[in-house]
Amino acid sequence: MKHISNTRFLKTLVIGAIITGVLTWMVTSSLFITPLYRSEALIYVPLTIPSKQIEQQGIGFASDIEIDGHIQIFQSGRMRDSLISRYNLAEKFGIDLSETGGLSRLYKAIDSRIKYEKTRFSSVSVTVLDPDPEKAAEMANTIVELGDIIKEDILYENRMNALMQAQLHYENKLHGVEKLENKIDNLENTIDDNTKSNELFRLKNQYPIELQELGSRKNHLETVERDFKTELPRAYVISEAIPAAEPTWPRRKLIALASVFAYIFLLIVFKIIKQDVTSTG
Repeated sequence: MKHISNTRFLKTLVIGAIITGVLTWMVTSSLFITPLYRSEALIYVPLTIPSKQIEQQGIGFASDIEIDGHIQIFQSGRMRDSLISRYNLAEKFGIDLSETGGLSRLYKAIDSRIKYEKTRFSSVSVTVLDPDPEKAAEMANTIVELGDIIKEDILYENRMNALMQAQLHYENKLHGVEKLENKIDNLENTIDDNTKSNELFRLKNQYPIELQELGSRKNHLETVERDFKTELPRAYVISEAIPAAEPTWPRRKLIALASVFAYIFLLIVFKIIKQDVTSTG
């Protein structure tokens, strides 16, 4: 009798496990769940400072701080807004932006599909999940391009201010040197006493110092002008995103296998409890 009971249990276990696995496999199919395809682009963030890039022949790599800053640009509202506009994401996710909190919900939906991560090799991974594998790859590559554009746009104002400040400092010093030259010329043409002679001596000693400072400011201005005219380096693309052949989500095999093990575990627990109750009774 016990042998029959064990045989029956094994049959129930095997048949139930098979049915559970098949049902789980069917439920997780594209008939019930929209599959998502994953595409990844890998980049190295470049060194932003143009003068340093020139020194390193255009192959400078960013520090950890600059890498974190580049990731922040990827995660910015400007990036999300650009993607929303380019790919019509509000309609894609079925979110009405005119509703209160609509934009916030759309941002969360975008964040659930797009991830940015610094790897252990100091590169940056841009991954996109989408029902369309072609669109996932296109969006990942677009994000890399937009990151460079947004970064340059953000830094443009600061770079322009640095140029204007260098120009102002140079012009102020140039004006001061010209005034000093005029004073020296006037004293040389009208000198007739010791007081003016002493003043002329002082100004002539001051003149080389001011001239040296003017040259220094001119060199700085030329450096800033050269940096401003130099385009900011683009991200080093290690590998462009390509369309995936198989969906990443749902993980049907893993889910089906987990459901089979869960069924077996629960059935065994149920049998143990049942035996305990029977023996106690």
